[in-house]
Amino acid sequence: MRILLIKMSSMGDIFHTFPAISDIKQRFPDAVIDWVVEDGFKEIVDWHPAINKVIPIHLRRWVKSRTRTDWREFIAWRRELRTQTYDLILDVQGLLKSAAIAKCAKGTTISGYDKLSAREPVSRWFYKETFTVDKEQHAVERTRQLVGKALGYTPGKRLNFGINQNFTHIQKNPRKLIFIIGTSWVTKLWAASEWKALTQIAINANYQVEIIWGSAEEQAIADSIIASCPAASRPEQRLSITTIAEKLVEASGVVGLDTGFSHLAGALETPTIALYGATSPTKVGLIGEHTCNLQMPEPMDCMPCHKRHCKWLPEHSIDTPQCMTSINAELVWTELQKKIQHH
Repeated sequence: MRILLIKMSSMGDIFHTFPAISDIKQRFPDAVIDWVVEDGFKEIVDWHPAINKVIPIHLRRWVKSRTRTDWREFIAWRRELRTQTYDLILDVQGLLKSAAIAKCAKGTTISGYDKLSAREPVSRWFYKETFTVDKEQHAVERTRQLVGKALGYTPGKRLNFGINQNFTHIQKNPRKLIFIIGTSWVTKLWAASEWKALTQIAINANYQVEIIWGSAEEQAIADSIIASCPAASRPEQRLSITTIAEKLVEASGVVGLDTGFSHLAGALETPTIALYGATSPTKVGLIGEHTCNLQMPEPMDCMPCHKRHCKWLPEHSIDTPQCMTSINAELVWTELQKKIQHH
């Protein structure tokens, strides 16, 4: 059986899909699974041993620039995609764009969410088979349920992200912590003063702290933390996803925000605390007993707003919203120690 999976982004969503891939391989050991993904995430998909072929796509660039060259690239990409015939094409993203890409492939059946289950209900018109999956479930379980229904099985209770075997060469350092300080939205950032307080607590407890950064802004935050806590460190250069994964495996614990690398830490089964304010961890938070999705003790009425800008702050403000500043370093440290000790 040859299966084509469509899940093009984002980083966290890709990690959420891994358990479903493990489920397929457990029940159909001979299944050949190809995966269409945005080119920037090809490195991640390659980690899963059940994936036969990663098919990178530049859809974001093509849609953004829309030049003749982009159009010719897309036509060539589609022609290459259609050289293979699939027994099942599975759109597990549930968007108009992912459904349209699924339609580009050559196969017997295209399956996806029905109109009550898809993130964008119009996507159902592109499928031959649709399935109802509870939208209130966590994204990991939604994907597992959809794939299970399309292939005629019920997923088990145990989650298997399936990527740990790529990092067995990494030795665990029981005194190493990784802090992931960056995220794509200002409203999801934690106050630098709290990062400094948490870093100092960790150093006083004889831990090494390494701060991961991915942009000039995040590098500046890391430097301000290190200026306050000189025993902490950061990488000199921006790291590859694989190198960051190796550091997350090495660490005894991780603290991060609502960002892909926090999900990666969780998928690698490192004790991880993820901090949430503007967004909700209910459907897309970290999953597993070794993780904790932490919010302020008494949530505000406006949470979660899922907004890039806080309505309580001046327009264009880069200040930390109240929903994040109310999570204090002592609380984070307590929860992190619980997860480390029980892991």
